[in-house]
Amino acid sequence: MSRMVTKRQLGFIVIAASMLAIVGLFAVDVFQAGRWSGFGPLQRIGLGGGIVAIAVGLILVRRGDRPA
Repeated sequence: MSRMVTKRQLGFIVIAASMLAIVGLFAVDVFQAGRWSGFGPLQRIGLGGGIVAIAVGLILVRRGDRPA
């Protein structure tokens, strides 16, 4: 018996992954793993992508329990 993933579940997965990625972006500065001091250009791009992914995840959560 196979179980389908719903849009709501997929939305929560996308939101969680995006939030982990954003936390990772800030962790780079904490551990000083980047070349720049402060928030670098790739971190800005990643932050923008993470925000867009969270927005997509919220849309999926609102779509309900339909199969993804």
